[in-house]
Amino acid sequence: MNHTLILLAALLLAPLAETAAAVSSSIHPGQSWLDTDGVLINAHGFCTLRHGDKYYWYGSHKIAGKTESENNEAGVRCYVSRDLLNWENAGMVLSKTAQGMSPEVADAGILDRPKVIYIPATGRFVMYFKLYGPMTPEGKLNTKEAYVGVATATQPTGPFAYQGKFLGGGSETGSGDFAIFQDADGVAYHIAVRKPDKGRKDKPLVCGRLSDDGLKPAGEYVAMEGVENATEAPALFRHAGKYYLLGSGSSGWAPNAARMFVADHLTGPYQSLGNPCRGMNPHNQLGPEKTFGGQSTFVFPVPGRRGTFIAMFDINNPEDPVHSGYIWLPLEFSTNQPAIRWRSEWNLSVFEEK
Repeated sequence: MNHTLILLAALLLAPLAETAAAVSSSIHPGQSWLDTDGVLINAHGFCTLRHGDKYYWYGSHKIAGKTESENNEAGVRCYVSRDLLNWENAGMVLSKTAQGMSPEVADAGILDRPKVIYIPATGRFVMYFKLYGPMTPEGKLNTKEAYVGVATATQPTGPFAYQGKFLGGGSETGSGDFAIFQDADGVAYHIAVRKPDKGRKDKPLVCGRLSDDGLKPAGEYVAMEGVENATEAPALFRHAGKYYLLGSGSSGWAPNAARMFVADHLTGPYQSLGNPCRGMNPHNQLGPEKTFGGQSTFVFPVPGRRGTFIAMFDINNPEDPVHSGYIWLPLEFSTNQPAIRWRSEWNLSVFEEK
């Protein structure tokens, strides 16, 4: 082969080599996670959804250079994967600056912790997110009323169209951290921390059924009996006919010990299972007492692998949120007792080890 052909072959193969080099074969909890373009994944307070043969990761897009005490969220970004390891940036699926966007979203001081479900009866994807009002004149976050924003799309990668908001949780001031749980029968529920009002100082976790189209509450909220007061960052899943709830304590942006509960019914009564975390995060030297430095955000049931789950956490960095991190770890069961053990590197083959 002459030098010209060699050079031509090298040029043709170079893009393939770069693509191959970017492919990940495992998850590295607590380390920088890059998308398929080599850019840091920017999707916080997130959830994952499987639709068809693809996975979708939705999270808040943080604005570089702004802290959590500022208006630092541009909207919701989506990433797409076929293997849960390698994620392609699908762009902003709900943008505060989109043409014609409602001022309720465009001027929001908080647009956080997005969760997305698919409702077969309507053929629509429904997104929920914490929606707080505009910044105060003093430049502070406005947490007087804590709404849940709702948007819908006909495709998982959007664009999502804003449909309105509701004050969830059975409180006149709304709700804080929340989960959207879709049960086996397709019915969706809003599980949230009820904000204090009417002289109440408690912060119970409450549950309310959503309408069939998923756009608004469909009934009264009830307290989830047995769940410790001020349990934040709820994530729910079902296993072996029981309901499990993973959450955190309430300590602002600082990490604390995780909490796990189990019940025979969605609304309880729940029994405490204590802290499911085991081991130590070597990147920050934090163990179970600080949930490896993370806070729960979602529990994902691995499709095609019955009884297998991934516990997902955010590593909050309030002074530099765009560089906040992620922790994904296997959630394993032994005689129905859940455990989340630290692994510095792993892939889905761990679920085949037993």
